Amino acid sequence: MRRALLSVAVCLAGAAGVTASGWALQAAALPPPTPAARVAAAASAWFHEYRLSVDVFHFHHRRTSGACLRGWFPGVSGSRDRASLLSLESGSVLRESNKHPVRLVMGHPSRRLPATLAVAAGCSGQLAAALATAAQSGAHLRVERSYAANRPAIALEVSRSNDERLTLYVSPETYRPLVVIVALDGREATARLYLSRVNLDVLTRFRLLRQVAPEPRR
Repeated sequence: MRRALLSVAVCLAGAAGVTASGWALQAAALPPPTPAARVAAAASAWFHEYRLSVDVFHFHHRRTSGACLRGWFPGVSGSRDRASLLSLESGSVLRESNKHPVRLVMGHPSRRLPATLAVAAGCSGQLAAALATAAQSGAHLRVERSYAANRPAIALEVSRSNDERLTLYVSPETYRPLVVIVALDGREATARLYLSRVNLDVLTRFRLLRQVAPEPRR
């Protein structure tokens, strides 16, 4: 089991290197970034670095926790899919990838938190992609001094449409993500983010270990 976990971590490290290289090549051809774009790019790098996040969600005065892992997971007919898997304390497990929208793969739909909001606010892959896109375009970005997680913070707001908004609170020294607020289709959820290295304790606690796919044969 530990060998499978280590294999996934190695595979993900290679994928992250490719992503980072692509970002560097694109950034070289862009104009100098605005301060807001720099904050978005730095926060996106944090999410790329940490593929596991432990989240405490708040939705309509309800609180629930979960953990989201980005990696390779078993697909149909023995295939392996790169996706994000979010396990909530209610027992529901959600899956999202480029091939498929958010879907329930285990348990029952959570009454405390809509699936699309949970994945958008709690999964590092989705947050990294949203911030990287915003940093490259430089549009609809705004930063201001604020306070979050009982400490001073920088609030970065990404507005993509009238009913789609992401506000990320980051540490003013390192731009490490602290809290995120995601608004989609008239609904809003908040998540306290705890970025974590992939480890057995977290994966076991949130029933994610059994979902990890073995390393592909070479």
